[in-house]
Amino acid sequence: MIDQKPDAERRLAELAGQVRREMEMLSFATKPWVMPVKEDGAVLPDVTIIGGGQSGLAVGLELKRRGVANFVILDANPAGFEGVWETYARNYEIRSPKDITGMEGGLPSLAIESYVIARYGQEGWDGIKRIPRTVWMAYLRWFRAVTDLPIRNDTRVIDLDFDAGGVTLTLGDGSRMRTRQVVLATGMEGGGGWRTPREIAETLPPEVYNHSADIFDEAYLGGKRVGVLGAGAAAFDMAVTALEAGAARVDMFLRRRDLPMRDVIRELENGGYLVHANRIPDQTKWNISKYMNGLSQAPAEHHFHKACSYENFTIHLGSPWQTIRWTGQDVHVRTPLDDWTFDHVFTATGVSVDMARRPELARIHANAALWRDRFVPDDGDLASPRLDFPYLDGQYRFTERVPGTAPGLDRIFAFNALAGLSMGGLAAVSIGAFRFGTRKLVDAVTERLFDEQVAAIVPYLDTFDKPGVTVPENMANKLEACRLRLAALELENA
Repeated sequence: MIDQKPDAERRLAELAGQVRREMEMLSFATKPWVMPVKEDGAVLPDVTIIGGGQSGLAVGLELKRRGVANFVILDANPAGFEGVWETYARNYEIRSPKDITGMEGGLPSLAIESYVIARYGQEGWDGIKRIPRTVWMAYLRWFRAVTDLPIRNDTRVIDLDFDAGGVTLTLGDGSRMRTRQVVLATGMEGGGGWRTPREIAETLPPEVYNHSADIFDEAYLGGKRVGVLGAGAAAFDMAVTALEAGAARVDMFLRRRDLPMRDVIRELENGGYLVHANRIPDQTKWNISKYMNGLSQAPAEHHFHKACSYENFTIHLGSPWQTIRWTGQDVHVRTPLDDWTFDHVFTATGVSVDMARRPELARIHANAALWRDRFVPDDGDLASPRLDFPYLDGQYRFTERVPGTAPGLDRIFAFNALAGLSMGGLAAVSIGAFRFGTRKLVDAVTERLFDEQVAAIVPYLDTFDKPGVTVPENMANKLEACRLRLAALELENA
């Protein structure tokens, strides 16, 4: 871990001041402009963002910089623990390149590089290849404080209903709130849930298996024989966690005959793909998704080498789990090459996009068009779970399965895993998508806000009486005298 500067707090306070100065320098056209809309005498939030992690923060800042002041961010977690980074993430460093930009909304002093240099010095920045996970989370906390975004923590949304005039959110405490538009900024898990193979879930008692994203007492793994199914980034994170906890041995199994070492996502992080991928023809989007789905994300370099440094860690190629059996004491696994016995197993098998698994999305799932409603793949694979992605409109909005039957559905935006197929794969979940994706999303959100007040523009201008120039007193007296003469003349001619 890099060492913090002794005067880091002072340096960060100075940096926060510079952020505010940059906001002032770039403040043109950022003043609030949205006319309030009332229901039952109460002003509705113009936008409610569900999720206060990095996606929600990025959207919130962009709204604020576009002059949308009446919005709120809701997050189910306590303050400072939004998102994955200090809940269940186990990677030592985030996988995005350290020069990643987009979160900061074009404000250089708000960028991660400025934060790291202020806290750790130039040598700290130069000395890292990627950003440590805990440093990234500390940056997000600082980001929230400096930008002063309106976040309500410990607030879970359990239902979303919609109509032509807005969206009704039911919260975990049973209360309801109305809003004009909703942005789902709930990350990977927000579109479904973590995927565990059915045979494991149906065969093993819950105390002897976990998904790699589960939260549990890691000390329990000390002395245990551990099996890991999968060989992507999360699998290596889990392997290192078990090894550092003192596992007797850790064996990793993958179906492929080669390790997934290509980091293809980085190749798509360019100003062409990130900006225009939403306009790719559907068949090409499908082909890209199919190709990406056939790959596992390459592990982070740090955890890959860390795992490989342990003598009691082994990777088994071409070794899918053919059968899984619980003996009453051990987990027995058979692969094409060997039989194995474990005390505990982990599935690092990713996330499923399935709105049916999210109770708060039940009404959306019942009414939104899915890819299977609009597209037939040329390979005829109608059983593919990718067809369960919602068919969005190219601006992150849900579309109706049957046109005209779900008014208000298009007031909800999927800036999470649900956008993956329609928006080109890197639309909302990858940090690299924020630079262009956040703008595209907020373009659509503000477009509707603007369109709904177009008819009020001229009446508003007619009531606007704030002078642009102050009239000197001597000239004001002359003008008043002229007005009096005109009034007198009108009386004479009446």
